Amino acid sequence: MKAKAIASAAVASVVLAGAAQAGVLTGTATYRERIALPPDATFEVMLQDVSLADAPAKVLGRSILDPAGQPPFHFGIAYQDRAIVPNHRYAVRAVVRHRGKLLFTTDTYVPAFEQGSKVAIQMVHVADPGEQGASTVADSPLRGTYWKLMQVNQAAVKASGDLREPHLLFSTTEARLSGHGGCNGIGGSFDADSSTLRFKNMVGTMMACENMAQESAFLQALETVRRYRITGGQLELLNEGGAVVARLQAVAPR
Repeated sequence: MKAKAIASAAVASVVLAGAAQAGVLTGTATYRERIALPPDATFEVMLQDVSLADAPAKVLGRSILDPAGQPPFHFGIAYQDRAIVPNHRYAVRAVVRHRGKLLFTTDTYVPAFEQGSKVAIQMVHVADPGEQGASTVADSPLRGTYWKLMQVNQAAVKASGDLREPHLLFSTTEARLSGHGGCNGIGGSFDADSSTLRFKNMVGTMMACENMAQESAFLQALETVRRYRITGGQLELLNEGGAVVARLQAVAPR
C-alpha cells in the first residue's frame, strides 16, 4: 500500500510538472471594416516559429472559434514552454473563413512575444474580384511562402487525409525549391524574375500512392512553366502560350 501511494505521488508530480511547462499566449484580433460576419464563419489563430527563412513556419499551437461570432475576437493559444527557443522568431497569424472562403487575414508580420504573453492583431479584408470598398491583401512573395496546390490544368486537386498535401516552397536565399507532389517529396532549382519562371533539375522520391496520376500531372505542368503571376494570396503558373497550368494558394503550413 505504501509503495502504491509513493507511485501515485510520483505520477501526480510528473503531471503537475508537465502542466507547469504549458504556456498560453492571449490576445485579441479585429478588423477595421464595419462588416458583420455570417453566423457560421470561423476564426483561427496560430502561433508559429518563423525563424527558418527556407522552411515552412512551424505551428506551435492554434485556437479556433467556431462559430467566430463578431469582432473583436478574444483568444488563448496553448503551447509548450520547451518549444520556445531563445533567439528564434515567433509570429501569430489569424484568418476568418466562411465555408472555406477566406474573408479576413493578417498580411504583415505580427510578433508573438514582444509585449509579454498578450498580442493584438489587425486583420485585413480579402476582396473578391470587382468588390468595391474592400482593402485587397498585399501580394504574397514568391519566395518564402508556403504555396498549396489547388488546381492542375483546371482540375481541382484531390486531397487525402493520409498523405501530405501538394505544395511548393521557394528558398529566400538561393535559387532552390522544395515541396511535395502528394506522393513524393520534390525539389530542384529555378530561375525567376518579376514575371518569368522556369523550373530546373527537378527530382523526387519514388514512392507510389493513390494520387500518382495527379502528382504526375503536377510535375509535367512544372516542366512547361515559363511565367507566373501573383494576385493577393494566389499564384498562377503559366506556360509559353500564357495558359494557366497550375494554381496555388498561400496558406499556413499543415
